[in-house]
Amino acid sequence: MVIATNVSHKGRGANTDKGILIKEFPISGANSLLSPLKGDIKSYLSFLQNGAFDVIIMNAWQNWATDIVLLNTDTIPGKKYLYSHCISTNVFMRPQPFRSIIRYLCWRPYWWKLRSFINKLDGIIFLASDGDDSRFDDMKIARKTGADIHIIPNSLSKEAIDVLVKPSPGISSRNQLISVGSYQWQKGFDFVLRAYAKSTAKNKIPLKFFGQEHSEFSEKLKNLADHLQIDRNYIHFQVGVSGRDLLDEYRNSHLFISGSHTECQPLVLLDANATGTPFIARKTGCISKMAGGVAVQSIKEAAQQIDTLLSDQLKWSELHHAGRSAASNNYHPQNTITSLLKLITHST
Repeated sequence: MVIATNVSHKGRGANTDKGILIKEFPISGANSLLSPLKGDIKSYLSFLQNGAFDVIIMNAWQNWATDIVLLNTDTIPGKKYLYSHCISTNVFMRPQPFRSIIRYLCWRPYWWKLRSFINKLDGIIFLASDGDDSRFDDMKIARKTGADIHIIPNSLSKEAIDVLVKPSPGISSRNQLISVGSYQWQKGFDFVLRAYAKSTAKNKIPLKFFGQEHSEFSEKLKNLADHLQIDRNYIHFQVGVSGRDLLDEYRNSHLFISGSHTECQPLVLLDANATGTPFIARKTGCISKMAGGVAVQSIKEAAQQIDTLLSDQLKWSELHHAGRSAASNNYHPQNTITSLLKLITHST
């Protein structure tokens, strides 16, 4: 197996123990007016054309590694599959209408070519069988064109697998609410704050946010919390917590709340499933089809669901077990590996 990726400053190399060779290329951008392809494209194309690969799996739309293949499909031998992690050409962000219009227009040429790109593929892999918004627009085209479609979801992390095999804490030992993501407006932490402020949890059950690092937006969130009269003893903005430490925070949480403006199949919800933490998440991507939680469309609805799941232990328990079951049966890496191997074996 050979993995083609961008140049890393950490010195990635061949993993001979597992028979994996990592090839790095100094390329950036995508087939886009916003960030065009740049770098040693010729070397990457030569690598693809002369590598004698039986199967090439491209990981996601709208990146150089995929787009160079799509632009040169006829000159590259081997079966070609694209692992779609949803498409964002048609996403419109209401909080930034002007930027969204510019972005939308710049991605039109890519979107107009999507049907021809799909027709040149031997198959396309999706994370779920359906979605609720434009992130799954590529699936609509794939179905119309009669493409060979496969469903292989995201996988749990190694740390989540370790947690999954252990007994999950019950409702009585969970004494906080949690939200995880970067401190950027796209993740919708303001949505979470406003829902919390409208719920019965306000100033009774602590709400913890976890991000990689503080930003200008995290300062805005602190000001918003003060404006919403949330006691500072009940609101926490954490940074730098990851891996098992972060999963332990999930395990101590009554609910996971997500207000992200756009997602496909969020890994943070898979972590919630693994830890048996029911989620309340803004409806986007395939979230409404995911087990172990509730998809909402408004701050008011999110607040109502917080109240319901704080008071209805039976409903909480149903979501708790449904999430754990999904983590074991749908998102365990062994299932992903088996499905991918089956696809590759069938193709060769």
